[in-house]
Amino acid sequence: MRLGEAYSFAVVSLDDWRDLWIHNPLWERLGNGWPIGWVLEAGGGEIVGSFSNVPSSYAFRGERLIAANSRGWVVAPPYRGLALLLLDEYFNQASADVCISTTAGPLAFGLLEHCAGRIPVGQWNKVSYWIAAHRVVAKQALVRRKLPFAGALAIPAGAALRLTDALSRKPLPTRNANVTVEALDGFDARFDAFWGELCRRRPETLLAVRDAATLSWHFSRPLRDGRLWILTASRNGRMLAYCICKRQPRSPLRAMRLVDYQTLGEDVDLLPDLLHAALEMSARDDVGVFENPGRDVPKMCGLDRCAPYVRTLDNWPFFYRAGDERLATELKRESAWDPSVFDGDASLE
Repeated sequence: MRLGEAYSFAVVSLDDWRDLWIHNPLWERLGNGWPIGWVLEAGGGEIVGSFSNVPSSYAFRGERLIAANSRGWVVAPPYRGLALLLLDEYFNQASADVCISTTAGPLAFGLLEHCAGRIPVGQWNKVSYWIAAHRVVAKQALVRRKLPFAGALAIPAGAALRLTDALSRKPLPTRNANVTVEALDGFDARFDAFWGELCRRRPETLLAVRDAATLSWHFSRPLRDGRLWILTASRNGRMLAYCICKRQPRSPLRAMRLVDYQTLGEDVDLLPDLLHAALEMSARDDVGVFENPGRDVPKMCGLDRCAPYVRTLDNWPFFYRAGDERLATELKRESAWDPSVFDGDASLE
C-alpha cells in the first residue's frame, strides 16, 4: 500500500483489501493453495514491486475453469528492469487455467505483447461515449485550461455544447413497447436463474460466472459507495437482459461506464431499452459522460452504431494466456469469447 501511494496508484482500504480475498466465492475452495500475489523485495526487506493475483470462476463447455486476474502491478522506477520477474510468475503459475489482464497501462503494454495474446474479439483500444451532463463536461474543459470563473462560464458553454451535440447526435433505436426496464439495488435470485439459462444456451462460450453471489462480491465496493446501477429488461415478469454500469472513482467528469450487458432475448435487441434508461439516469445525476470500452463486440454493435463519440486509448489493455495447449487453441477462436469490462479486474474498484 505504501508503494502504491508513492506512485499515485489506486490504494484500497485494509477492509476492502481483505474483502477482495476472503469474501470471494472461490476462496473457501482455493484458500491457502492460491498465491494472492508476488512482491519484489530489496535489501533490508523494502518492498519495491508488487503484483496481485485475484481468482475468478469461468464456465466453458460444461466445466468450471479458474482464471487469474492481474491487479495492482507497480514497481519503483529504479527496479523496473525487474518488473518482468513479477509478470513471469503470474503467467506461469500452476494455479490458473487462464490468466487475464484487462488494465494494462502504456508502460506495461510492450511486456504483455511478448508474454500473452490479445483477446481476439473487439477493439479494446477504443471507447464509445455520450455526453450526458453538458455543463459538467464544459466546466471540466474550462478548468483544464485554467480559465477564471469556470463555474459561471460552464453554464453558457454547457448550453452551447448541448446544442451542438443535439444537432449532430445519432438517434437511439426505438424502445420495445412490451419490455419493462427496472433499476435494482442488488443482485437477487433472478440473477441465479438468468445465469443458469445463459450457461445452457451458450456452452461453447467462455463466460465469467455471473450468479448472484459472484456479482455481489465483484461489485461490493461500488454498491457500498452508491456508484453502481443495475438495470434489467423484463417481459411478462421474466428477466431477459440486464446491464451493469459503474461510476468511475476519481473521475472529475463523474464518468459512468457500461461494465456488462447480458441477454437471453435472442429474438430482439434489448440493449437500446437499457441504454435509454442509463442515459436518462446519467443526465439526472450530473454524470458528465457515459462510456462503453471496446468496439466491434458482436452483441454491442447496436451501441457502436449510435454512439456519437469515440476516443482511442494509448495502448491495448486486454490480454490473456491459457496454460493448457488445448484450451489455448480453443481460445484463439472469436466465437469462444464474450468479453466485457466484467472480465479481469477493470470493474473491481
